[in-house]
Amino acid sequence: MLTRENQHGMTFWGLLVVAAIFIFFVVLFFKLLPPYMEHAKVKTSLENIAHQPDAGNMEKAQIKAALDRRFSIEDINDVDLSKSLSVEKKPGSMTIRIAYERRVPLAYNVTALIEFDDTAQVTVH
Repeated sequence: MLTRENQHGMTFWGLLVVAAIFIFFVVLFFKLLPPYMEHAKVKTSLENIAHQPDAGNMEKAQIKAALDRRFSIEDINDVDLSKSLSVEKKPGSMTIRIAYERRVPLAYNVTALIEFDDTAQVTVH
């Protein structure tokens, strides 16, 4: 006869709980991966605009047009630059900021809200 002291291992229900938690995090990872990959493209586009030689002399409309072209090439469709782009000029420098949020539906009425806020400093010549 086996006593409780000799038994080892996990029960079937314990295994199901561990598997359910693992599957939850895998699904969460794959649902949230595309917005973060798109954010990496947005950040790269912003940095590339900021490193252009004439970026310090550009107006907001020119920056928006340049970013729109880059977003079109990179297939970024979920960022509305008319709402999320701001340009702040100070003597000797300029700050370009893109702040936006993404809502990712997870299951039923559960949604993940991800906020992105990137800035780039440009020296005005």
